[in-house]
Amino acid sequence: MKKILYYILIPGVLASTGCKKFLDQEPISDLSPESFWKSPDDARTGVAAIYDGIQRTLNGNYTDWGDARSDNFTYGGTGENQINVTLNGLNSLTGAANWNNLYLTIGRANLAIKYLPDIALSGNFTELQRNNYLAQAYAIRAYMYFFAIRLWGGVPVSLEPYEDLNEEPLAPRTPADEVLNNVIIPDLTKAYSLVDKTSTNIWEMNAGAILALLTDVYMWKKDYTKALESSQNFISLSYRYDVSASNSTDWKKIFLDPASTKEAIWSMHWDYTRDGGNGISKIGSGGNTSQYYIDSTVFLRYEMEKNDIRRAATYDTAMVTAGTRLIQIGKFYPLNSSNKFVYPANAQNEAKLTLYRTADVLLLRAEALNKTSANKAPVFTIVNRIRTLRGLTPLAAADYPTERDVETAILNERQLELFGEGKRWFDLVRTGRVIEVMDPLVRYRQRLLNISETGFDDPRKILWPISRQALTRNTLIRQNDPYSE
Repeated sequence: MKKILYYILIPGVLASTGCKKFLDQEPISDLSPESFWKSPDDARTGVAAIYDGIQRTLNGNYTDWGDARSDNFTYGGTGENQINVTLNGLNSLTGAANWNNLYLTIGRANLAIKYLPDIALSGNFTELQRNNYLAQAYAIRAYMYFFAIRLWGGVPVSLEPYEDLNEEPLAPRTPADEVLNNVIIPDLTKAYSLVDKTSTNIWEMNAGAILALLTDVYMWKKDYTKALESSQNFISLSYRYDVSASNSTDWKKIFLDPASTKEAIWSMHWDYTRDGGNGISKIGSGGNTSQYYIDSTVFLRYEMEKNDIRRAATYDTAMVTAGTRLIQIGKFYPLNSSNKFVYPANAQNEAKLTLYRTADVLLLRAEALNKTSANKAPVFTIVNRIRTLRGLTPLAAADYPTERDVETAILNERQLELFGEGKRWFDLVRTGRVIEVMDPLVRYRQRLLNISETGFDDPRKILWPISRQALTRNTLIRQNDPYSE
């Protein structure tokens, strides 16, 4: 009998609509198929474990992967890690180069995909429920592989659970395009065919989240026609999703109470008593100094238009008036009666991580429209709708004569709208702007530190290094150039 190398350590978020309760299950380990994946409770626990894997994967990496290498943040605090990340000094020992938890999550999804279909249907476990769990497993597996190819390029692929201690788990790297075309897109297509399209639970991978991810994937692939198709399918769910926040109070709901607003699509719930402190403390904490400080580029853009409702909801504007440097981002935290952000201690941080929301999808759609039509009016309709709601002056299309100029306008709006939400780095990579934007910034930071001015002029360093641990475990893969092992 095979033994499943199974790591359900606690549970993730799940199940009934609107519910943000974490399942309260005992740890499970070293189980065989004969003793698990038999009941509806097993199904709930198994899928909950996948969400726990996402939490483990994004805890800390949410900022390091999506923002810290971009022009959103510069180094802060006293540690070396943030200096290495913001100065493009990554190596195989950099903490965020480790993909262990990402593959842990993929492994849990593989188990669910294999064994959920064998659980018998009953009155309290319908085909719709079983299919919805399967949809989440497929979609989250795709989500994890999408992170993997954007960060490391080609990666090892496994679509079956590793269950036997006698099996050899080594696998070579599969090229990124093959992972995209043969794993990610098929998984998302399958997920959308299975998902319960009536579910509005923003704490799980729902139909809107699958369409949002599909839009993101097709934009990465530069298949703009498909991106328009998936974003249009998302727009057809306008009874459920929309942009509407026109004041700071409603804006904050997106992050503090996402289930109460149509702006949120998919958010990751957090409970520090079960999950530990959320790594978003890297940009705002009631305890330690932030590891990353807001950089001048986005800060000056906020300060140019002080009517932007997102500005005061993101950082303490009184500190700016007083001439004090901003070292905390309060976007994910509530305000007290004195209109000051309430920063939790690191160990008690349970901020809800925003994974996809409506403005993100709409602005990706604007990018796709810009790439596929000479008529830019629909592009500015989207951009200006968001700008007007957020308190900004609409843009005039005549001021952006070329396709690249229009793309710049969209990216600028995404930077303000999605600041700190793990999107900016991937926007720069997707649009081929990393060297252009980051080389002068990295050189400037190096001059401030009086160190060798190497800049960011090597496009090979856009990819992350593979961790030494992964290279040691899997001898069939080699390091990304030009990093050393």
